[in-house]
Amino acid sequence: MEHEEVDVRAGRGCNQARVSLVQHRDSSTTRRATRGDDVEYIGADDGLPTAIMEVAGTRRHVKLDSGARYTVAGTDWMQYGDRVARAAPVDYVEGIGGFLLDVVGVWEFSMRNIFGEVIRVEACIVSGCTDEFLLGVDFMRGHGAMMDFERNEVRYTTAGRAVGIPFRTHGDTENARVAAVRMVRRTELAGCTVTPIEVSVAADDGEVGIFLPTENTGAVMLAATVTKVKNGRVLVPAVNAKDDNARLPARRKLGQWIPLSSDVEVLRVSGELQRRRINEWLDGLGNSQEPLEDEENVNIGVEDEGSRQLITKLLRVYRQRTADKGD
Repeated sequence: MEHEEVDVRAGRGCNQARVSLVQHRDSSTTRRATRGDDVEYIGADDGLPTAIMEVAGTRRHVKLDSGARYTVAGTDWMQYGDRVARAAPVDYVEGIGGFLLDVVGVWEFSMRNIFGEVIRVEACIVSGCTDEFLLGVDFMRGHGAMMDFERNEVRYTTAGRAVGIPFRTHGDTENARVAAVRMVRRTELAGCTVTPIEVSVAADDGEVGIFLPTENTGAVMLAATVTKVKNGRVLVPAVNAKDDNARLPARRKLGQWIPLSSDVEVLRVSGELQRRRINEWLDGLGNSQEPLEDEENVNIGVEDEGSRQLITKLLRVYRQRTADKGD
């Protein structure tokens, strides 16, 4: 209902529009130093889906506000774009709670998503807000874009080319921000190999989390991995158990990224994961003794004979999962 109200007001020439900005109170040293004694600052609603885009060589948060008639940005964003020589569609915006912020002009920004695609966006710059960027309904409507919460992405088509903007959302467990994990580029995996593949995740650099494979990738097995984000990407081991090459297409969803909270300690292996214990576990899973077809030609990707034997046993146990069923 709020969307309809905003549209009606804009349609009648009212020089204001609503956005999901709220007043926060922060007593941190940094904010007190930059804002003096006033510890209130304007920021986005914490529950908004968030994408990470590259603009002017830096990675920035872009939040998706389906309740905002127009795209808005804080004054810090002016350095990353160019002013547009036309009047703003509104004189001021109204945040949650009724406070008003003046619109100082319209800027155009050129951004890149994780796949290297250029996305151009116009935004109203509002005074009183500094570092937020809220992508509004005007962008969605202008591009015929749709927000897909099943795939965690905004997608649209331009010049016959599909464009996707991955975003992350709040999860149900302890408010974790869950993100979809996708292939960065089309990758071909050689037969019977273990290959680290580069995947994209909408997360900040340095964030530590768990990649959980959730999608069916045929003969390619992906490992659950604890790792750290760098430039919006992480490496995940992929096992192609077939003799033939396998392909993973660009942008294919592979699983989910769940960040680890700062109070979670990742422990090193402390002796429980011994070769003898792993062998016993593998033997208990099923037929780990019958050789695979053309087993001598399987390229495990490791030189150590003990590691090769363990991975070979694992492939024997899951031979039905990796068998070519013609699909």
